[in-house]
Amino acid sequence: MKYLEYPLFAEGFVNRFLISEVHTQVREFTRSTLSGRVNEWLKKGFAIHENPCRKEFLEERRREIPDYPDFTELSDGNKLKQYFPFGNPGIDASGFYYRPTYLRMYGFTTLWSDVANTIDFELETCGGLTVWANEQLICDFTPFTRNLVKKTTVSIPLLKGENSLVVCLDDLAERDTDYYFRMKRLGGADLKILIPVKDEVNEGVLTKMEQMLNAMSFDKEAYISEPIKMNLSNPFDTNLDLEVIVTPGEFIEKMEQSWKLIKTRKYSMEPLQKGLELFYTADISPGYYYFTVVLTYQGISIKRKIGNQLVREEFLLSGNEDSSIRRKLAMDAVIRFAPDNTYKAAALLYMNQDCQRAEAILMEEMEGVRSRKDCSDFHFIIMIYIYRMFQSRISDTLKKALEETMVQYRYWIDEPGDDVMWFFSENHALLFHCCQYLTGTYLPERIFTNSGRTGAEVKARGEELLHQWFDDFFREFITEWNSNAYIPVDVLGIGTLYNLTEEGNPLHKKAQKALDMIFYSLAVNTHKGAVMTSFGRSYEKEMKGNYNAGTTSLLYVAYNAGYLNRACIGYISLILGNYEPPMEYKKYAVIDEEEELIFENTQGFENHVNLYLYKNNRALLSTAVGFKPFEKGYQEHILQATIDETAQVFINHPGEAFPYGSGRPNFWAGNGVLPLGVQFENTAVLRFHIEEEERIGYTHAYIPISAFSRYKGEDGVLVLEKDGAYIAVKALQGLTIQEHGPNQFREFISQGRDNVWVVRVGSFGEGQSLDDVFSAFKKLVITMDGTCTSVTDENGTEYLLEKETILKVNRETVYHYPQTVEGTIRWRKRTT
Repeated sequence: MKYLEYPLFAEGFVNRFLISEVHTQVREFTRSTLSGRVNEWLKKGFAIHENPCRKEFLEERRREIPDYPDFTELSDGNKLKQYFPFGNPGIDASGFYYRPTYLRMYGFTTLWSDVANTIDFELETCGGLTVWANEQLICDFTPFTRNLVKKTTVSIPLLKGENSLVVCLDDLAERDTDYYFRMKRLGGADLKILIPVKDEVNEGVLTKMEQMLNAMSFDKEAYISEPIKMNLSNPFDTNLDLEVIVTPGEFIEKMEQSWKLIKTRKYSMEPLQKGLELFYTADISPGYYYFTVVLTYQGISIKRKIGNQLVREEFLLSGNEDSSIRRKLAMDAVIRFAPDNTYKAAALLYMNQDCQRAEAILMEEMEGVRSRKDCSDFHFIIMIYIYRMFQSRISDTLKKALEETMVQYRYWIDEPGDDVMWFFSENHALLFHCCQYLTGTYLPERIFTNSGRTGAEVKARGEELLHQWFDDFFREFITEWNSNAYIPVDVLGIGTLYNLTEEGNPLHKKAQKALDMIFYSLAVNTHKGAVMTSFGRSYEKEMKGNYNAGTTSLLYVAYNAGYLNRACIGYISLILGNYEPPMEYKKYAVIDEEEELIFENTQGFENHVNLYLYKNNRALLSTAVGFKPFEKGYQEHILQATIDETAQVFINHPGEAFPYGSGRPNFWAGNGVLPLGVQFENTAVLRFHIEEEERIGYTHAYIPISAFSRYKGEDGVLVLEKDGAYIAVKALQGLTIQEHGPNQFREFISQGRDNVWVVRVGSFGEGQSLDDVFSAFKKLVITMDGTCTSVTDENGTEYLLEKETILKVNRETVYHYPQTVEGTIRWRKRTT
């Protein structure tokens, strides 16, 4: 049999396997209630809310070891596919599952040893991992701690020569599911990994294909009404056929048959062709997309994913001071560009256009609510709005279907269920309470079968929970601070409640107050139409896709300060109703050229975070101050420097070692280990301390230099400018630019587990140049003494960071946290 050979050095990972497809089976469990407090998991970790279905699964799974598979014809490509890691140290099949789903996959590889020996391997897994060597069971490692990696060490006796290694990875998927394993070789002796292939396979061809995908990238951070061009080079002197799978970045836009949104395009590259034009941006709806390039050779598929945002120029030019015109344009955008989902159905019915199509969409999407898919509450709320407001435009059949869905739904944790709907974050809790209150209001005499309550009782319970929710919200505000992903969901729920309640209703008044608070925060935190700040929950698609973020379109509808896009989950409730954000807040969103603003506040569950923001009309700097320094992170984004939607800088300790993974945290979004972050005026400092137990021992910055007009750098200092503004960066341990692959000319790496980053933003004064900023930043002196950090700038100003006191400037305390949710705003004449 022919093999592909890969070296396995000491401390290296076994990450070359033939793998099966992921076998999936939706499971049913004993219906149970839950307990816990909303938002508490953000302080203590999501593991505090273990779903009873997982306990039931564990009891069953631990009684039975998975079957050893029958691998015949290993190289024929039918049962097993070759896995190409592209920097991933393990085998990863993570994904999102709306219902409780059992997952099982197998992997096969061969290890070659020059001598008979017993070798130690460290296993890491999210899930359960069963390992066989030479058909003998080595271990059945079953931690099954949802989305929390666990480790163990096993000893595997290897024969001289070939040794078969078979693994089974299984788990119960609940919503977002980290599903992977890593197998690290411990000790000194070198081994080889052998992958069986057909005799016709030319190893050189596969190597070139893998190198080709490893090098692919985009030149731009956004494609605006233009052809999308990928840096992809055909290394062969013959034509090369390939496929590109185009997948929307927003996976919860559609509840049912979301596969319809995924499009596959075929291309043929000329011999030695450099660059591939994919298509024109207007050919598909605007948004953030993932592009998976697939090459096939002798039945072996090699694929790799990369992301970018597509923008329509008409959206960037759609500004209008007339609010009614902006709302009309937004409604038109939903009808033209949203997928066939509940929001589009509402827009069609509102405009009294193609009501039959709207009905067909609703009947299809309703199945996701009936089956209690996770995130169904995001869609159910608008179905309830449609039921109430468009009675004359929908059929009796649809009305009845909606009513049956209403009385069968699970509305809160005190009702039994075996689903994996997530109740414990602020936005989900809000939507469940709104749905409960409204459906009980509209069907007061019906029996709601899941709880056994009458509609009147359901309404009362929903009303009670809503008052509790608003009390917490007014006291704590948004725990997932500034999140472009979740603020629109809050607006969806609060806005719909506002639209469906009378003016005299206390909940109507609370909804208005809550919306006012949100738009105050959006206005203060926006810069050039987008919220590009520190975040309490971050995803790469929002961090890089600012033109297409839900908060960007909310600011457009509210203040003509953002841009129109199809991210309508937030603004749909605004354009369906008559809420008007306070106009006095617009002064925070669009500030004068000679002014600058400093904002400090405290918000979130139990004073979760202290925030600091500086901005003028050209640049912004935002930091979460002293947030859990040196603790393990999640999706928290600590520091952001911004000039515009693409000219931005952010820094993190990557949660995984390869781009475009699905981890939380991942390569760019969130932090494996959180830094001590501080900011004073337009200067911020991050102090990282990463323990040896953490696999990734470096930090990095996202700095897309193509988005700036000029840059200059050396000796760990990089300064960049655009439109009269600058961002300056210095890393104590130096900077190395990534010149290859998806992050080429975007990623700047700084090696070292103890490191300090300093960031400053500003505008050029009269006669000032980028060279002046560069010279000044080179004079910064950074010292570390244990966990104490000192930064002295070119003017002699000293920033002293300590874990307990957080920050002193010239030995003076500069913070007065905790502040109120509303915080303090200081205006002053621009000094930078």
